[in-house]
Amino acid sequence: MHLRRHTATLLIALLLFGVAGMSNAAKLYKWVDEEGNVYFSDKKPPEHAKAAHSELDKQGMEVKRVEAAKTPEEMEKERELKRLRAEQERLIKEQEAKDRVLLRTFRTEDDILMARNGKLAAIDVIIQVARSNIRRMKIKLGEMQNNAANLERQGKPFPKNLLKNIEGTRNQLKDGYRSIIKEEQKKEQIWEKYAQDVARFRSLKKLHGETDETLADRDRASTLLETVVICDNDTNCAHAWLLAEKYIRSNATTRIQMLGDSIIMAGTPTKDSDISLTVSRIQKPGDSTSELFMDLQCKNSPKGRELCQSQQVANIRSGFRESLQTVTGKVQLPEQESDASGQE
Repeated sequence: MHLRRHTATLLIALLLFGVAGMSNAAKLYKWVDEEGNVYFSDKKPPEHAKAAHSELDKQGMEVKRVEAAKTPEEMEKERELKRLRAEQERLIKEQEAKDRVLLRTFRTEDDILMARNGKLAAIDVIIQVARSNIRRMKIKLGEMQNNAANLERQGKPFPKNLLKNIEGTRNQLKDGYRSIIKEEQKKEQIWEKYAQDVARFRSLKKLHGETDETLADRDRASTLLETVVICDNDTNCAHAWLLAEKYIRSNATTRIQMLGDSIIMAGTPTKDSDISLTVSRIQKPGDSTSELFMDLQCKNSPKGRELCQSQQVANIRSGFRESLQTVTGKVQLPEQESDASGQE
């Protein structure tokens, strides 16, 4: 038996007739073709074998629903959907676990800020040690440079290890600046992590608003690594290096003591009003990009420390990035340390 619907009235009549006439049939199938036509039959034609269909009982009631066979594209989409749902479930469970740890570890927002400040303070100690080493190396390098210049003026030969020691000290200076950049980047990561922790803690506790300290911290974090500029290829780096030299000559109050292809260093501050600038070019391993890092030093005296906290020095720091930005690619903005770091 093979009946086709043309109108709603005809369908009802045929259905009643078909069911009554097939009271002894084993099964009755119902399916819809691609054009929306409804079919009833005790057998499914081969061309409709993969179509979705229903099995009906003797009273014409649906007892089983069989979905259409999926195409390869549909099966691929189904697998992808299953994968995405599994990944989503994993992320949800991971976030729930992190939330439990956050709430068990910290009772208040102040606890989070104290933990953050402790980690930042530990890194600041490392940076201060590195800066102290840099100050000593600069003094040592200046003495060796002066010694070499005096020997050259007198026409005397250089001691065997003098040039080697000068080059070694230059490399140590670059390593020192590289370590400072690395630690400053760690600080930036800590600021970001704990900012996320505070935001999540507030969400879980249903807290609103921001404390004055949170706002101040956010402003401070926005100035991280402000004297690091990253140039993205050799041509840009060469141009940026020329601009860096020009900037040092224009803003340092002490004379240029060293000028090379990887370090430009002004002399050590000797007066309260002196500002010494040093720029190092640090090549990233296996990469064509370089980090240009400017360090600023004032005399280690009350007035010198006051100078390093002044707007004049702040303008010199921010101006370095701005003067090089036209020729560089990616720019990172480091933190200006509130304790006049880099003072001499």
